[in-house]
Amino acid sequence: MLATLDKFGRVLIPKKLRDHLGIKPDTSINIVKDGKRIIIEAIEDEDPIINKNGLLIFTGKLQGNLETELQADRLRRAKSLLNRENEL
Repeated sequence: MLATLDKFGRVLIPKKLRDHLGIKPDTSINIVKDGKRIIIEAIEDEDPIINKNGLLIFTGKLQGNLETELQADRLRRAKSLLNRENEL
């Protein structure tokens, strides 16, 4: 796979390769010199869910708007409950 450095020394990793390797924005990478080769390795993030005193705690970064997602979830639950009442 051929790539070119820009004037700032940056290389673009092709989207198909990033997707295949699970590399997303803000992914930490390790760059190693090996003779005349450069090896770029994605650093595996720690599991964003930890067990703390028997409770599962999310420690990762939130993506999207939490408030919007909560509102949508509450609306789905309310509709589900109303449908159950109508079935009785």
